[in-house]
Amino acid sequence: MNTNYGMEIVRATEIAALTAARMQGLGDHDDILNNTRSAIIKTLNRINVDGHVINDRFHDRDDIVRLPKKIGQGGEKTDVMAIALEGYHNAADGRGNVTSYAAITKEGAIQSVPNLSMYKIVVGPKVGNVIDINQPPIVNVKRTARSLRKYTENITVCILNQARHYQLIREVRSCGARIKLIDEGEISGCLAAITGEKADIYMGYGFAPEGTMVAAAISCLGGYFEGKIFYENDRDKALAAGHGIKDFNKTFRTQDLIGSKEVAFAATGVTDGEFLEGVRFTSNGAVTSSFVARGETHTYRRMETRHFFDYKPVF
Repeated sequence: MNTNYGMEIVRATEIAALTAARMQGLGDHDDILNNTRSAIIKTLNRINVDGHVINDRFHDRDDIVRLPKKIGQGGEKTDVMAIALEGYHNAADGRGNVTSYAAITKEGAIQSVPNLSMYKIVVGPKVGNVIDINQPPIVNVKRTARSLRKYTENITVCILNQARHYQLIREVRSCGARIKLIDEGEISGCLAAITGEKADIYMGYGFAPEGTMVAAAISCLGGYFEGKIFYENDRDKALAAGHGIKDFNKTFRTQDLIGSKEVAFAATGVTDGEFLEGVRFTSNGAVTSSFVARGETHTYRRMETRHFFDYKPVF
């Protein structure tokens, strides 16, 4: 791409996070999601690109604001992904690990995926491709421990606290590894594993569109990702075929989901989570915590931004 769009898309995640933070804890799940999605659309539309929106997980819900197929003021042709509010149930209920995400890359670089379940394993660059999604969880935990030169008991595995993971949790505990359970926010859990700050490995089922956002982050930060889409029936396979997926046993890796190093990734915390701090309101504005990364150079910035509502409205 001719322009580094990282600072452009982080403004969109900041506005989305500020919008969500003002409604955080009020209990209306759909309302907070709709308002946040409207805010990120409005801000992304100000960027001078001809953006093609990819992998909107809520595109088939009539009660949720849909991301437009095209976004921006016109200009360079790009692919754009936006998850305005990951963990929107947590946000509405006043819990943690809620984040806004966006990514942008050159046209045609993002793999379109169906809104189906995907099993993922994510580790940091020090572990790399020693993991194998087709191996039992215990094998991958022990390989991670060996790569990081840690005892297995000192490995932390991040897993979504869902009923479908009870067997996975039992298997991981059986080898002595520690587990960090999160209610929502799988991307944040994956980022924690990539950086190695609060987890060493992420495992479990989530959504396929979130997998593409994780792949965008890894394209910028390094790390390793493997994912397999779970198909319940022929209808799911037909849905995937509509996205150009022909191999239904395929193990997706970063390069399969993001086909370019020309990618920018941005995230802003709404509530305190595994990767970023949440919005903090002040007497005349708010403070946001954001992260911006660029694939071509692998540079990244952690940003604390102070917003003064008295001088210029942010909405």
